[in-house]
Amino acid sequence: MSKASTRQRPARPTGAARRRAEAQRHKRNRLLLGTSVTVVVALVAVVIALHVTSSSSGSASASGPSGTSGVSLPVGTIAPNGAITTLAGKSESVAGLRGKPTLIWFVTTWCSSCQAGTQAMAQNVATLAADGVRVVEVENYADLGQSGPPMGTFAKTLAGSAVTNPDWTFGEASSALTHTYNPKAYLDIYYLIDAEGKITYVNSSPASTMPELLSAARALA
Repeated sequence: MSKASTRQRPARPTGAARRRAEAQRHKRNRLLLGTSVTVVVALVAVVIALHVTSSSSGSASASGPSGTSGVSLPVGTIAPNGAITTLAGKSESVAGLRGKPTLIWFVTTWCSSCQAGTQAMAQNVATLAADGVRVVEVENYADLGQSGPPMGTFAKTLAGSAVTNPDWTFGEASSALTHTYNPKAYLDIYYLIDAEGKITYVNSSPASTMPELLSAARALA
């Protein structure tokens, strides 16, 4: 008899042993599957969060609010006081503007929507004035930290001959006034305030929202 024939074959596992081994394999598979699902879910959540954050920050900085969404001074509240320095060097205050409906508009001089809005305002400032509304366009403090043309150059270049309209004042907002009316640092945001100092309409980019603004102004007449 050969040596090969005398070797003993390994004992086959009993039924109980096979069941235990099978159970262990199933357990390992479940653990691996659970871990994979958790990782995938976490990655999807991260991607969604990054997309939402990017979209929110981009829209806020580019164009500002639509209507009263996302602003700290909603319609129906009294416009807080604050300091403005006109291009003529005169000190004004928001409280001092009471007695006549006023559109106070915060812009940055390097912002394309602000530039287009100022050109649109030049075509409509007389209409607003006919409804008793004056326009006070002010540069956000320090142009929100970016380099843009001086407010005087901005006004003369974009408003044209309307820059001398007595119902259109250009100036610069103080740091405190900018923070109060524009805490989220929108490039372009405006507030329509009635004669008693109450905010009646909030929006941005007059180049695209002029019909709504004119309608809100007519409601004050």
